[in-house]
Amino acid sequence: MDKQKRKAALKQWKHAQRADLVAGMPLSPGQLHRLLDYLDAHLKACDHTTKLTAIFLHVEQLEMDKVFSWLGEHGGYCDCEVLANLTDLDDSLQAPPPAPRIVSRQKQNRTPRSLDTAAGWNLANLPAPWRIANLYAANEPIRLTLGKKDGCTITIVESPMPPGDQASDEYWSSLWYSRTALPPRGAVQVTHGAMALPAGLRSTLVRTPAWIPVFCWVVPVPNLWNLEIRTELNRCAGDLPQIATLISCLTGGQA
Repeated sequence: MDKQKRKAALKQWKHAQRADLVAGMPLSPGQLHRLLDYLDAHLKACDHTTKLTAIFLHVEQLEMDKVFSWLGEHGGYCDCEVLANLTDLDDSLQAPPPAPRIVSRQKQNRTPRSLDTAAGWNLANLPAPWRIANLYAANEPIRLTLGKKDGCTITIVESPMPPGDQASDEYWSSLWYSRTALPPRGAVQVTHGAMALPAGLRSTLVRTPAWIPVFCWVVPVPNLWNLEIRTELNRCAGDLPQIATLISCLTGGQA
């Protein structure tokens, strides 16, 4: 067998091996890659559980029992082991990246959106480290982020809160579940007046020790618009004062 035939045979064997491996996976190579990206972004210190992996699998609507069994076969018994022991496999499953597409800057639509909102705030000069995450997405609600990552975001919703009894904790816990799409696990904690805000603004914080996402809603009187704030359990305590300071700055009032 000459050299070219050996290369072709080796390539064919590797392709067949990859196909067999993918066929036996309870998640796609793309989902595995996104899982590892998610763990890399959110895993600060391993607590020897698969809590973060479980969140990802639930959002992706994957069969948890099958995926956890498969991850265990590859040495992934906790979040940090999934990240450490599945990376090489993930690399082997990724197809070669396509050639980069060069787009002329002149052809890109880089027209900033209007910054007018129902809140009436001047968003043109946001104080650092806040920034507008979707400055060029005119069809989306304006979303402010704290820093370069999306760990803490404020979405300015140009409509009233959903109908219901806002004095009821059940109203807010149901809203949290609808936003996170996570299954019930432990008690949901609802805190009214979680932040010291200017007059005419009310805040409600919703979180649970069982899951990472934390939501806080700021509602004006009257209820014509609202702020939907998303942060995370491990950074919530540090984010809330910065959020309150930003809102006070934008409203021109003092908390």
